[in-house]
Amino acid sequence: MIRALGFFLILLALMQPATAQTPPAGFRVGIAGLAETGCAAAPSDAAAAAYRKHLEGRLGKPVVLCGYEDGKAVATALQDGQLDLAVLDQPSFEAVSKIARPILAPRADAITGRVLAVALALKSSGRDTPAKLAGSRPIFISKLAASHSVPLQGLADYGADTKSFKPEQFVLDEHAGLAALRAGQGDALIITAGARQRLCRGDDPKIVLCGDVVEAWRGRPTAQTGLVVRNDLPEADRYQLVGIHVALHQERPEAMTFLATKLGGGIALDPTEATAMQKGAR
Repeated sequence: MIRALGFFLILLALMQPATAQTPPAGFRVGIAGLAETGCAAAPSDAAAAAYRKHLEGRLGKPVVLCGYEDGKAVATALQDGQLDLAVLDQPSFEAVSKIARPILAPRADAITGRVLAVALALKSSGRDTPAKLAGSRPIFISKLAASHSVPLQGLADYGADTKSFKPEQFVLDEHAGLAALRAGQGDALIITAGARQRLCRGDDPKIVLCGDVVEAWRGRPTAQTGLVVRNDLPEADRYQLVGIHVALHQERPEAMTFLATKLGGGIALDPTEATAMQKGAR
């Protein structure tokens, strides 16, 4: 009996190293490039510790940060159900795109986010897809990033050959842009979705204002990094995580700075659509 008990205790001791490799209980956040690999409730990096403590306080449950060698390893851990939240870049996300989704992406600066934009062309031109916009003369209403460089990046992500575009034309507003398009002074009017709504939706729904134009494209740039969760995470938990993180830059700036270093930059985090990190997906 005593000999059997001794054998059992030895066997249990031998099993401990394998068990220790499994992330501990609690809410597990996976990040590549932490100071330590493995999961820790008390990371040595002060900014990482600030983020962990803040998240733990808001969630009301233990939180551990799990360090990995690279984004691929983080994605694998998320795939295997060993993580609840992961910081991933776009190439690493591709491996888990069928079982996970981004919930937040970094905002570059105070006014530049992943703005929803459209490219309008005359129906008679036949330019009704991003690919068919090749060689177009684009019309813009502003040189600000939200109305210019952000939509251009989005078009490129959807397969438009923006490098083949002819010299750009800038006009006063969306109404002047549509007039220029109709006058043949350009081939594609590229504006934000909000500007398109102001342009084409009047007070009387019976009056068609843009019947001669077509949306050749509508979309946002692909998010290159983001905070990612599994699709089976309960909706209420997903919304809670979004609420915590959108205010992070105001409530705990040092924690936001820590995440920004792992996300490739950003001054704040914005909620994203499920397809935000899939190239060419609406």
